[in-house]
Amino acid sequence: MAKKKQLTKILDGKLWKFFGGIKPNPLKNTTKSQIEELPIPSLITLPLERHLGTGGMVLVKPGDYVKTGQVLTIPGGTKNVPLHATTSGHILSIAPQILPHPSGFTGLCVSIKPDGLDEWVEKTPLLDWENKESSELIAHIRQLGVEGLGGAQFQTATKLAAAISNNDECEVFIINGAECEPVATCDDRLMQEKAEDIVQGIEIVKKILKPKVAIIAIEDNKPDAIKSMEKAIEGHDIHLRIIPTVYPSGAARNLIKIVTGIEIPYSAHTADTGIVVDNVETVFAIKQAIIDGIPLIQRVITIAGDNLKKKGNAWVRVGTSVRFLLNNYKLTPERRQRIILGGPFMGFTVPSIDVPVTKAVTCVMGPSTEEFESEPEESPCIRCGRCARVCPSRLTPYLMYAYSKVSDHANAKKCGISDCTECGCCSFVCPSKIRLSAQFRKEKAIQRLIADNQKRNEIAKERMKAHDERIKQEEIAREKKKQAALMRIKKQQELNEANKATDKKAFSIKNISPLKNDTSIMTINTNHSKDNKVDANLELQKRKQEALAQAKARSLAKREAFLQKQKEALDKQKEDLKPLDASIDTNTTSEEPLVKEEVKVLEIPYNLRLGSVPKRAQVIEMWPKATNQFVTNALVENPPKDDEIVPIKTLRKHTYMTHYSGPEEKKESKLPKVLLKKK
Repeated sequence: MAKKKQLTKILDGKLWKFFGGIKPNPLKNTTKSQIEELPIPSLITLPLERHLGTGGMVLVKPGDYVKTGQVLTIPGGTKNVPLHATTSGHILSIAPQILPHPSGFTGLCVSIKPDGLDEWVEKTPLLDWENKESSELIAHIRQLGVEGLGGAQFQTATKLAAAISNNDECEVFIINGAECEPVATCDDRLMQEKAEDIVQGIEIVKKILKPKVAIIAIEDNKPDAIKSMEKAIEGHDIHLRIIPTVYPSGAARNLIKIVTGIEIPYSAHTADTGIVVDNVETVFAIKQAIIDGIPLIQRVITIAGDNLKKKGNAWVRVGTSVRFLLNNYKLTPERRQRIILGGPFMGFTVPSIDVPVTKAVTCVMGPSTEEFESEPEESPCIRCGRCARVCPSRLTPYLMYAYSKVSDHANAKKCGISDCTECGCCSFVCPSKIRLSAQFRKEKAIQRLIADNQKRNEIAKERMKAHDERIKQEEIAREKKKQAALMRIKKQQELNEANKATDKKAFSIKNISPLKNDTSIMTINTNHSKDNKVDANLELQKRKQEALAQAKARSLAKREAFLQKQKEALDKQKEDLKPLDASIDTNTTSEEPLVKEEVKVLEIPYNLRLGSVPKRAQVIEMWPKATNQFVTNALVENPPKDDEIVPIKTLRKHTYMTHYSGPEEKKESKLPKVLLKKK
């Protein structure tokens, strides 16, 4: 019932106020400047930090040719979006470059050298998007790289998916056209020139979320944008709310408070409560992705400042350097010139003008010292409390600053520094000119680092706990295996003892006795007075003697066979030598053997047998004599005189030895060229 009453108030057009806020000079001097198309720059630098994630992959390498709209990365996780080439050309490098951040740190970037042709890949629009499911539309939005263009650069597909998953249907869909940041007029000009396209994008989001009410909120200092949007929403179920000009009314929680009267706690996300807020340029990018099939490769940026000869709004390709923008708008720099990225409140001074433009950049400023005082001198805090009265997050900035300066991070966290939106209201009203927002930005970075370290420590503790548990389980398993092995050994020993006892008992009741007729029979010996151990030893000695006798018999048999073979060989040689013997009478008929004496066969040593190979090297009778080294003075800077001997103080590691085959000949292959004597 309460929701219904609140919804009735919202539809009636009631507006609420949020806590805090300020009313600075709007400085909307470029609201009449039409959006112009800038030429393609000479270099495109695309940061990869927000387009990879865990497990992401880069699809290109240096030297590849890419076309406009070509996918360059496959993002990891479910939140990151892919990166697209913003123009056609060749990949120069994939290396660290300076990123648009006040610290000036570097990050991995893809550098493209444009060819000037701007050749596109085939576009992939969803022509029948009215008949598509919400999940398919969200996937297409993510695939074409649409992110929040209001400054926070939150992933649009993730926001829409969260609103659907947490709630069956969205309660309120708010289109943020407030553009509360001073100087910036990019959303204002986009609503004036592309109002119908913005309405088409709103209809696509309504198809996805199915909200009960859709409201577009515009500050009252944009009359031309209000007229254009009023005309464009005719015939559509979209409500227009003109809200007062108060900074920072463009913040999501503040805008929800103004339009719906609902104050969302910082512990919850806006999409979790059934309320979704999207910037007008984000909605325009959704229309281009779904209906036109164009990925998010460019955005509208306001270029302003007193030191620029030209001011206005321009379509800028993502990855264009700030130097290129300043050159096109004729910057006349002064001493210690500041270049601000993002507006005077939420922006920061860039460390280099060669940083690239990202999707989060809404404004580039080149102010003069008269327009913005450069780095005013700080004074001590006087605890006036003005910063607490204007903080829209209802914080106490002076306490957070005090704790942060003394590095008391725990108390700074208790003061709610994580809820700070860095809007800059506290710094604007501080009479001591303390740069509170810069300090809070630094402290939040430290808090994130501390949280990351604590998370890593917890993970390390869990891993160590798992390691200890694993070691304990392994020790238990090893102990079980050890006990099982000991049990098996014990059983085997018991079995062996039982077998030995059985063998001894069987041996003790058997005896072998010879008879008078030399026949052996097995008889049972009834006398068991002898000790079993003595019988076992006798049996073992008997077996050994039998084995030795058998080995000796085999050796004798081999020797007899060898001698017989030698004898046969000698006999054969004598038979072959008989015809050559002159003393032999060929006419004799006596049957007496020619060799009357008995041949004595001797055992020949192994090393003297026929065909044997000597096992030792041959004795060298004479070693070659070592010759003197050949000394040359060719490479000496101050050579000595002829016939003068220069003693060598240190021993040489290598000596070259050779022998002469003649008086003047030498083996040159044995010596290096440096040591050879010149003829």
